[in-house]
Amino acid sequence: MGQTDEPTVDPDALTDAQRTGDACVVCRKKWPRPRIRVGRLPDASGVFACDDCAPAPPAPRTARGPREPAAAARTPAPMWTTEHEPAVMEVSPGRG
Repeated sequence: MGQTDEPTVDPDALTDAQRTGDACVVCRKKWPRPRIRVGRLPDASGVFACDDCAPAPPAPRTARGPREPAAAARTPAPMWTTEHEPAVMEVSPGRG
């Protein structure tokens, strides 16, 4: 059974294959058979999308310590530390 907060899709806008779950509701691709449930029809049966058309799943949250503020958990790690200096490289051929 699907989630109650799924979007309801109008079955009149779909092909028979899309209504039965044999084709992607976005691109109509039949192979490989779509497997990601992205909505439901008014009769509560599911509609499915292929891996390419389905929305990406949300990224998992990182665990926070007991006293760590929420903003600190979203701060990205630095690309390099002060121990490493950025390198400059000549990329134009023939100049010297």
